[in-house]
Amino acid sequence: MNFKEAYEICAKKAKWHMKNPEEVLYECMESQDGTYDKKGCHLSGYWNWLTSCAVGMAPIMAEAEKDAEALKFANSLAKAYEEKVSQYPAQAMHDIGFLYLPYSVHLYELTGDLGHRETALRAADALAKRFVFNGQFIEAWGSVTNPGELGRVIIDSMMNVTLLFWAWKETGYAQYYDMGVAHVETIIDTFVREDYSVCHSYIMDTTKKRPIEEANTCGFGNGSHWARGTAWMVYGLVSVYRYTRNEEYLSLAEKIGEKFIECLTEEDSIPVWDFRLPADKPAALCRNVGGAECEWDESCPENKKYNRDTSAAAIMSCAFMAFCSMRENIRFAEAADKMMTSLTDSYLNCDTTIPGMLRCSNGRNKYNIYGDYYYFAALAMKVYGIKGCW
Repeated sequence: MNFKEAYEICAKKAKWHMKNPEEVLYECMESQDGTYDKKGCHLSGYWNWLTSCAVGMAPIMAEAEKDAEALKFANSLAKAYEEKVSQYPAQAMHDIGFLYLPYSVHLYELTGDLGHRETALRAADALAKRFVFNGQFIEAWGSVTNPGELGRVIIDSMMNVTLLFWAWKETGYAQYYDMGVAHVETIIDTFVREDYSVCHSYIMDTTKKRPIEEANTCGFGNGSHWARGTAWMVYGLVSVYRYTRNEEYLSLAEKIGEKFIECLTEEDSIPVWDFRLPADKPAALCRNVGGAECEWDESCPENKKYNRDTSAAAIMSCAFMAFCSMRENIRFAEAADKMMTSLTDSYLNCDTTIPGMLRCSNGRNKYNIYGDYYYFAALAMKVYGIKGCW
């Protein structure tokens, strides 16, 4: 199947969300069979970061195909997005970038609608309020009004920080830029190891720029090498480079991306969810040491295939293509093609009545909405050459 055919299949799946708007304001879209329903919390809820992975497919279609129906659907949710940052600004983690870049920013850049611009700037202000000046980082989780919850930084923030740079470009206000650069430098200094692997999370000192301890919660454990986190880091660095034109960021993205490629296996171009899984965990469901129960026999070597993370492959495909739009890298271009081909030929569910696109995401043998979003975005980049929102 070629990428255009895969895009057309996924576009039909994306329209499931447009026909079920009461579903897409909820997070945690994940299932074993690719069917999605209401789970988790409303868009205004504290932990929500996934709504725009469903809603954001519509702006992709509008950019790629000039799809008026998709654009109308996306615009119909403008009030809900505006209310989150105007009525519930404190109920937003650093993941507010995952919500407002694929929605408000993307729609503003497509349409010029100043309402979307205003909402996106309010979102950037909410993110800026999470910046810890003494520690020089953006607080990931918890309430910024509760000192007991402060100090957590996670690698995913490299995607969210783009919202600050976008706000700087729009307004010219240097504080957005300065906070963004300070956070990026803290991430680079703390999270990137000498071998160019990266960790997921650190607890930071809130009184000065100093890491206290590594505290991975999405990789297998401390010292491990989480595949999706690596993709977040590379894509984030490429996005930050778009705004700063700091060549060091692009060069670091290249080194971390090369490390990612080195960790792929000959048998499959799709990464395992953590490159440093213990040998006795061929198919572990747990996300960290002492984690959750398993849904399959983890002692069976055959079940090692369930460790694959198609979402990491989709995100890194986007990152590599974005990188290659700014600096030639034949190895990255070939790796993106290989991952996208493998995703399309071996992991895509072609049943257009089922919204789930990619199976086997995040080492959990499940479909999830963020894997779908980035695969759809990657297809649109391949077929239509869209830029997207990062």
